[in-house]
Amino acid sequence: MKKLLLPLLFVLLALPAFAQPTVVTFTTHRGEPFQMALDGRVINRTASNFVRITHLRPGNHYVEFRIRGRHGIYRTGINVLARAGFETNYAVRVSGRRVSLRVISEVPLGPPPVVVVPPPPPRYPDRYEPVPPRYEPVPPRYEEPADACRNLLDKYDIDRLIDAMKGRDFESTRLTIAREAVRNGSILSEDLRRVLLQFEFESTRLEFAKFAYDSVCDKERFYYIYDIFEFDHHVRELESYTSRRR
Repeated sequence: MKKLLLPLLFVLLALPAFAQPTVVTFTTHRGEPFQMALDGRVINRTASNFVRITHLRPGNHYVEFRIRGRHGIYRTGINVLARAGFETNYAVRVSGRRVSLRVISEVPLGPPPVVVVPPPPPRYPDRYEPVPPRYEPVPPRYEEPADACRNLLDKYDIDRLIDAMKGRDFESTRLTIAREAVRNGSILSEDLRRVLLQFEFESTRLEFAKFAYDSVCDKERFYYIYDIFEFDHHVRELESYTSRRR
């Protein structure tokens, strides 16, 4: 039993070495074509200037070269070493009638790359039918009906509107910008007051306050804007106008 155990142990220790990939390559220094045989087996019957051998058993091997030179065909045999787990690259140099080998590089061979197969692209029907968008209803901010606050300008919209008005020098241009902002939406009384303060002339403030009244979301707080008018007759005129619109 002991006699069988020892050889079996040597075989088990040698298995990892044979399992590792081993590659050798040969290329001529000046590109001369050659034929070669490895351990008595012809590798390339057609002469070439590069030969690559894969899945080679690690260890020493006997290589025979047949190279055509200036003075005929040279034949020579050389021992080479194939290192386990490496790709050993040899340069074949022909000098006169002498052929020599030189290791130019040894590259470690890693495990085979894992090929990840991408999933197939989704298949779409030949006919495209758009799906109508879904919108979540936004609850109104006040107890009034939802239509009273339709397209309400939020703080971000008001800040952008004020910045746009400040960038204009003419009062008429500011009025045009403000009209466009509230034409298709609604505004809070407090925000309307901020917009009105961007006008220099009180007559322009009065004109825009009348225009924006129908777009005010919280009309019960419309009185917030009265304190920005210096002249009482403007306050009375605006109050009379809003009374007729109720």
